[in-house]
Amino acid sequence: MVSLKNRPTLDQQMEAHDASINRAVKRRIPKSELSVKSIPRQQIRRKRLLANRVSALHATWSSLDRGRRSAACRFEWARLQVFMAGEVLPRLQELDTELVFLTLADKRWRVAPTAAVDAFKRPRRKFRAAIQSLREEGFKPVFVVAYEISGDRNLEANYAFEPHAHVLIGGVPEPALKAAFNVRLPRIARGRDKPISARSVSASQIGNILGYLTKMKAQDRVEFVRSDGRRDRTSNRMTLEQETLWLRCMAATPIAQVIQFGGFAESMTSRFIHCEMATMIGDMK
Repeated sequence: MVSLKNRPTLDQQMEAHDASINRAVKRRIPKSELSVKSIPRQQIRRKRLLANRVSALHATWSSLDRGRRSAACRFEWARLQVFMAGEVLPRLQELDTELVFLTLADKRWRVAPTAAVDAFKRPRRKFRAAIQSLREEGFKPVFVVAYEISGDRNLEANYAFEPHAHVLIGGVPEPALKAAFNVRLPRIARGRDKPISARSVSASQIGNILGYLTKMKAQDRVEFVRSDGRRDRTSNRMTLEQETLWLRCMAATPIAQVIQFGGFAESMTSRFIHCEMATMIGDMK
């Protein structure tokens, strides 16, 4: 038996098993970009960009087991990848219900990058109202929701941050989902309801969807005109200035507020907050 005194620290465990942890996560979430060895270096860069907000970031891997920090923390992001791969994915694959993936967005949620500190309030409110409506109708939704913010630049070069939510949900038929999550456009937009894009997710696709939900990247969505004359959008990296503002928004938001769970047999939110990293990586091997 290894004594507590001689037990390796979490930093030592992550360094010793970085390749196997990466492989274990990648097997379950194929699109995950987790690289354990790169996380400390990425964290140092974020500390430089955030300057006086370093308290929002963990200093080391070992710090992870002393509580949660902000959504800007790369150690927290890596822990989220492990949690999704080892804890959430198997539970979702065991569900005897159809899963649906949808994105919840509203152009009226757009905010100036300099005023984006509390940008997730409106999408969270919309999501809570939709879930409450579904429960009042007698449904028992099981869900994972991730709140994200990206830059949005249109053809007129207007730029703003646009918060939105990605939702993986089961236990509710698609028509009821679309009705509950429907976003009504203002009169200026011809008074029509904005259709919710929803698609069914097979068991083999769940891992990829979880990877997409938790990518948490500083990205711009830039509008352009296709060869057929229609408008479309492509993803670009943010400039350093915009990335810094994006990081400030994420640093002001606890990690447990950008990823939420509901409807599982046990409280996944509590498990996400308290589960030790060493336990999770041990269970995945």
